Amino acid sequence: MGLPKPLALPKETFYVDKTGLPFYDAARLIGVAHLYFGTASAEVEDKGSHWEVRGPSVTRDYRQIEWVIEEGKEKAHDFSQKHKQIQKALNYVLNNKTNDFRGLPESKGEYPALKEFDAGLQYGPRGIDPLKDPVVVSSQGTKPKKQEKIYLLSAHDLVAVSLGFSFSARASSGEQRSYILPVFREKFVLSGTLTYLRNFNHSAGGFVSEVLAALSVLIDLVGTKLPVSDFVYTRIFGRNVFSSSGYLGLERLCTYWWRRVVEESNSDALRLLKEFRLFLANTASRTTHNQVQDLARWVADFVANPNVDALVKIQQLKARIMAASQGQRIQGGYQALQLLNRSQNLREVKEMMAMQLPEVPCQVSEALAKALRFDEKGWMNQFTRLENAGTFSQFIQQVEHIISRGYYREQQESGQNPDIRQALTRARNIAEDLRKIESQLRDDRSFRAWKAIFLLDVLSRARFRKESAPESEEASASEEASESKTEEG
Repeated sequence: MGLPKPLALPKETFYVDKTGLPFYDAARLIGVAHLYFGTASAEVEDKGSHWEVRGPSVTRDYRQIEWVIEEGKEKAHDFSQKHKQIQKALNYVLNNKTNDFRGLPESKGEYPALKEFDAGLQYGPRGIDPLKDPVVVSSQGTKPKKQEKIYLLSAHDLVAVSLGFSFSARASSGEQRSYILPVFREKFVLSGTLTYLRNFNHSAGGFVSEVLAALSVLIDLVGTKLPVSDFVYTRIFGRNVFSSSGYLGLERLCTYWWRRVVEESNSDALRLLKEFRLFLANTASRTTHNQVQDLARWVADFVANPNVDALVKIQQLKARIMAASQGQRIQGGYQALQLLNRSQNLREVKEMMAMQLPEVPCQVSEALAKALRFDEKGWMNQFTRLENAGTFSQFIQQVEHIISRGYYREQQESGQNPDIRQALTRARNIAEDLRKIESQLRDDRSFRAWKAIFLLDVLSRARFRKESAPESEEASASEEASESKTEEG
C-alpha cells in the first residue's frame, strides 16, 4: 500500500504594479497579500515594474478583513470618515476578484484617494520634468495655486491600500503625525499577519518618534525572519500645512539588524537595540529635561545612521546630565545614566558602526573612574580635558594626570604619607596599556570613536551620587534586566 498523495491546493497569482509613491506602493503590496491569503503564506517577488504575489487559493472571511480595517479607522481622521466607503468597496471586491492592481487611474475609479495613503496622492507622482511640476511627493507652506489633482482609486486598490495602511505604525510628535511601513528585499514570504506595536509618540521631534517606531517594529519582527531593507513613511503636519512621503533611510540599521540579530542570533546585538528602544520610549514625555531630549535626538540619529559625530554627542551629553544630576533631580536623568551602561553593549556599538577598534583596557577605565570619584565636585572639569584632547598622546597625558591625582588623594584619605613620585609611577604603569594600542588609533575618526566608547565606559564605572528612579522607571529597568538575564541563559 503506497503513501497517500499529498493534497495539492490550487494556487493563485496577483500582480501589483509600482506607481513610484513609496508608502502607497508598500501599503498596496501588504494589503493584497492579506486580502487574498490572510494568515496563509504569500510568496512575494519583486519583478522590477511590479510585484508578483503567489499563494494557495483560500476563501477569505469578511469579518477578519473588516477587523484589520477597523484598526486603520482608529489611526486617521480621514480614514474614519471614509470607513463606510471602504466597507462598500470591500463587499464589491470579495465578490469580484481581480488579479491585476494597476495603482493610480486618474479618470477611472470612484473612490477619492486619502492623503494618509501617501502624501503624494494629493498632487500626483513626479513627472519626467520635475521643474514643471515641483509639488509632487512633498508640499510645504500653503497649498500651491495650481489646481489640485483628484486621484480616484478603483475598489480593489482602495481595499488593498486600506488594509496595508492598517498595518502601519503611527509615529507622532506635536502636530506632526507619520505613518511608517517596512519594505522588504527582492523575494520574501509573508506568513500570517504583521504583528508589532503600532502607536508611538516622542516630544523630541518627529524623526525621533519615527526612529523609535521603526526600531520597535524591527525588534518585534525578529522571529518572522522577514528581510526588512528600509521603511517608508507618509508624514503630515497640522491640518495639511506640510506633507511628504518617501524612505526613512534606515538601510544601515536594517542591515545590522538582519546580520547580527536575525542571521547570527546575537543576544548582545538584540540587547543593544532593546536598550535604545527602552531609552527612547522612557524619555517621550513633554516634561523630559531639555538635555535628555537632546540626547534622545542624538540617539535617534545614531540608531538611524551609526556615526562618530552622534556617538561623541551621546557621550558628551550623558556626562553633562550625570554632572547636573548630582545637584538636582532631572526628568529623564535616570534613563540617561542607564543608557550604554554595560561593557558588552559598548562593545556591540563598535559592531553597529562597522569599525575595527581596539578593546577598552578595563584596568585603565576602572582606575580613571576611581580617580574621578575622589573629586566629586570638580570631576567634570577634568573629564572635559579628556574630551578635548586632540591627539592620543595628549589623551594619555591627561589620563596619567587624573589617575596620579586620584592615587595621591587616596593616600591622603587613607592616612598614608602621600608620595607624589609613587603616584606618578603608578599612573604611568597603568597608562602603559593605552600606549600599546596607540598605533591602531592614528586616524582622527578611529580615535574619536574609540575615545567616546572609552569615556562612556568610564562613566558606567563612576559612582557619583545619582538621582533615584521613579517607580515606573525602576519597573521598566527591572523588566529589561530580567529579559537580558533570560537571553544570556
